[in-house]
Amino acid sequence: MTACAKEPSVDSDGIPKTRSNLTADEQKQLDDFLVQQKENMRFIEGGSYEMGDFGSKVTINDGGPIRSESDNKPLHKVTLDSFSMNAYKATYGDFDIYSMATGQEKVGMQKYNIKVRLDNAAAGINWQTAQNYCQWLGQQLDVPMNLSTEAQWEYAARNRGKYVLFPTDNGWINGGRNIATFDEMSELSSKYRTSLAITTVGLYPPNPLGLYDMTNQNLEWMTDWYSEDYYANSPEHNPQGPKTGTEKVVRSVNADWGSAQNIQANGSITIMRIKRLPTTPTDESEKKEHEGKSNYDYSTSARCVANSTQAIN
Repeated sequence: MTACAKEPSVDSDGIPKTRSNLTADEQKQLDDFLVQQKENMRFIEGGSYEMGDFGSKVTINDGGPIRSESDNKPLHKVTLDSFSMNAYKATYGDFDIYSMATGQEKVGMQKYNIKVRLDNAAAGINWQTAQNYCQWLGQQLDVPMNLSTEAQWEYAARNRGKYVLFPTDNGWINGGRNIATFDEMSELSSKYRTSLAITTVGLYPPNPLGLYDMTNQNLEWMTDWYSEDYYANSPEHNPQGPKTGTEKVVRSVNADWGSAQNIQANGSITIMRIKRLPTTPTDESEKKEHEGKSNYDYSTSARCVANSTQAIN
C-alpha cells in the first residue's frame, strides 16, 4: 500500500471520498469488503417499546429501579421506524480498507497499541472518525447510514424492546459461553504481552437479532449528544437526542470491563448510559506526553446502522 495522506478529500457533506486512482487489487479489496458489509447488516423491524429503567415492570429488583442513576429515567415510550444494524463492531481490518480507499492514515498505529491491533478486534476511534466511516460506508452501499441512535441501540440490545437485562443470546451473562471470562481475556493479553484488554469480534453467540458483542469488546459511539435529563423531554418517534452538547453517548462495554466478572460487577446492562468526549484531547501537555504512545480512543468503537425501512440485503 502506498503512503496515505493525512487529510482525505471530502464531499460537500464532509464525508471522505473514495480515491479515484485505486489499483485493480485495491478495488477488489474494496468490492469484497462492501459485499461482506452488506451481508453483515441485520434488518430490525421497527415498533414501540418502553425505553429506560424498566425495573418497575419486572421482578428482578422487587419492582424497584435496576440502576440508581437518574439519567435512565423516566421509563418512556419510544416508537422507531425499521432499520438495519451491522452484526459486528467495525474492526481494525475494516478500517484498514476504509483508510486505503479514502487515502487516510491507518487508525490505532500508536506505539503501545500496534502490537494488539488485531485485524478482527474492534477498532478504537473517536466519534468523528466513527461517524465518517459509517456515512462513507452508506455512500458505497447507496443507503443512508450513520452511527446508531441511543434509542435504536437499546431497542436492538433488548431484542426489539423486551425487558432484557444483558444483550446476550439469553439475556444473562454466562462466562465462557456467551462472554469471555477474566482468565480467557488475561490469556489473550499475555499472548501479546500487553496489559490492554483485548478480544476479537464474533467469538460468542449473538443476541436473538443476530447482533454480536453488544456487551463485549468496546463501547459504541451513538449519534446522540448526552443530557442527563433527556428522557424527560424525549419525543416518542425516532428520538435523536439533544441538538447540542459537550459529550456523546456511548453504549455497550468498556474494553477494560470486558470479562463476565467485570460486566456483572460494573452493571453494564441494556439500559445503562455512558458519556465520552467526542474528540481526542487537545491539551498540548497531554498531547506531548502521549504522542505516538497510546490511543486516547482505545475503548470506543463504531457499529453502523442503515436508516432504511427496507432490508438492504
